[in-house]
Amino acid sequence: MRYLKTLSFIFALLIMTISLQAAEYTFENQKIIDITEPLTIDLTMFKGKVTVVGNQMDNVIIEAVKIIRASNRDEAEEVADHIEIKVTPDGSHIEIATNYLKMINRTKSFWNKFLGTSGADAYGAVEYFIQVPPQTSISITGMETEIEISSLEGDIEIKNSSGSFKAEYIYGAVTVSQPIGDIAIDWIEGDIRIKSNSSKIRIKQVKGAIDLATFSGEVHIETELDSPKDYFIETTSVKVIFSLPTLSTGELKIETETGKIATEVPIVIKSVSRKKLVGKFGDGGPTIHIVSTTGDVDINQF
Repeated sequence: MRYLKTLSFIFALLIMTISLQAAEYTFENQKIIDITEPLTIDLTMFKGKVTVVGNQMDNVIIEAVKIIRASNRDEAEEVADHIEIKVTPDGSHIEIATNYLKMINRTKSFWNKFLGTSGADAYGAVEYFIQVPPQTSISITGMETEIEISSLEGDIEIKNSSGSFKAEYIYGAVTVSQPIGDIAIDWIEGDIRIKSNSSKIRIKQVKGAIDLATFSGEVHIETELDSPKDYFIETTSVKVIFSLPTLSTGELKIETETGKIATEVPIVIKSVSRKKLVGKFGDGGPTIHIVSTTGDVDINQF
């Protein structure tokens, strides 16, 4: 036990010492591309932040900041030189790649690599701020990325291993695959598809259907229920709060093994049991399918 305490103390002291030696350095890049037609963008990165904003303009402005943690400026510059931001325009398509290039004759020490100290392979985060015309569709692939998108009239596709995703005022389909991290999308006019493992998910939708699957976290949905397609929500241990307009019409199919079902919406019950509720409200409309293995389900009105 005494040995473990001593080892823990040395470990903490090592981290504090290296952290004091390291500092943060930034390196800015900018590229402006003129366009004449609706645009698609593919962006790939490892770690950092991406902000995409739709503006009334005839060009794309890509601003990228490399954020390097290193023990001195020379070392930071060397690491920054090995983070390549490659922008490839091709007509109405732009590809943006964040490439971490190999640094030769350098140790692969875990601590150096993790903390960005001398001797590390290329290390650092990149923050993008991208301004685009409103008629833009974008696909972003990240590993540990914070993503924010607003004011676009195009489709969005996100593949992010962990981090967070926020979007607002989107007129197009939104597809998100993000196992871990918060997801918040507001004022969406388009179909929404989300696949997650553990996330706090909040949706405010004006038009379109929803197809959502997650294991744990929270799910809050507010939708106008304006779609010819059905709505599918499938969770394991998540409380689902699904809100819809007072005068909306449709059908409910709710299943849960051990959770509770509660509804503010007056419904005509077709069948009910401890685990399942089937009914309709109004005349016609889409069907809301909700399956929550152990979580509660609340159907609210607004």
